[in-house]
Amino acid sequence: MFYSKQLLGLDLGSYLIKAARVSKKRGKYFLKKFGFISIPVNTVVDGSIMNTYEMNDAIKTLLNNPKLRTKYCSISIAGHGIMNRVISVPKVGEEEFYNALKVEAETHVPHDINEIYFDGIKTDLVEDGKDRVILIAARKDLVGDFLQVVKEAKVTPMSVEIDATALANIFDVNYPEEKENTVAILNVGASKINVVIVSNGSIRFFRDVLTGGNYITEEITRRLKVSFQQAESLKSGIHTGDDTILPNQVEEVVADVAKNIVSDVSRVFDYYTNTNPEDGVTKVFVTGGTTRSHTFTQSLKSTLEMPVEKLNPFKEITVPGNIMSSEEVEDVSHIAAVSLGLALRRMDEA
Repeated sequence: MFYSKQLLGLDLGSYLIKAARVSKKRGKYFLKKFGFISIPVNTVVDGSIMNTYEMNDAIKTLLNNPKLRTKYCSISIAGHGIMNRVISVPKVGEEEFYNALKVEAETHVPHDINEIYFDGIKTDLVEDGKDRVILIAARKDLVGDFLQVVKEAKVTPMSVEIDATALANIFDVNYPEEKENTVAILNVGASKINVVIVSNGSIRFFRDVLTGGNYITEEITRRLKVSFQQAESLKSGIHTGDDTILPNQVEEVVADVAKNIVSDVSRVFDYYTNTNPEDGVTKVFVTGGTTRSHTFTQSLKSTLEMPVEKLNPFKEITVPGNIMSSEEVEDVSHIAAVSLGLALRRMDEA
């Protein structure tokens, strides 16, 4: 039926726009198409669109591919404009949940309730007879910018969510064996890190750390006196043709900055453990463009003192050979998680 059709997952990142389409048959997912396109620097800054023309043009170009062309999509937002807070909400039925959440939102959000969109993620925890809920709020003007730029590309967003839920969704599909464990998903992008803690198939906590791969690139640029583009290539282990720069020089810079980034992530873990003394993160799954750097990933493993594994967003999704080769799947797996998580949404869930 039309209303069970999967939505196109559209991940509007700081440097890349990623799009994924999947189908579901007999409980299994199949990749129909995956594509991405780069956007100019500073088109998106700290989760806000700064150049709507460049963003709109890139979306149109990407969706010009016949297998990505669509009328309806699912998008996510993240960054400075998104607020989240763990709160307690009286246990009520689903039909009363929105009103109960609104009462709490008016108390916890430092904006006029009429100027924000808000929602709540129920965790699996109960305190003093109340549900522990993650309240999410975003300014309407921020969300409106993303909706508008997509609509101008002749696509209708049917679902707007946050990166955290998209990551949790794709993790749930691919790692059912981890369902009873408390694990963290780190999506290390260019300008932010999505830290998502899941347990028993439920999001327990999430936070966006406003640091990322750009800080490594900028430090390589500064210390090794190369262009930003060269630094990006060096960070990913790609030879730039400059024989004056030795691999160990790049590794030293990456390792130094990685320690600071890991410290920020560790503080999030410590906060979670302090507020949830009965629980703690036992394993970390990493994804995102910055994880292409072997040195960065190794720094995570050595500093976090717990198992660290690269998240494979295609692990339980069948990829036909005529869609992508195994080499192509390997090459894009680090950037595909959010768009695939969004592509799990169906029209009847929007």
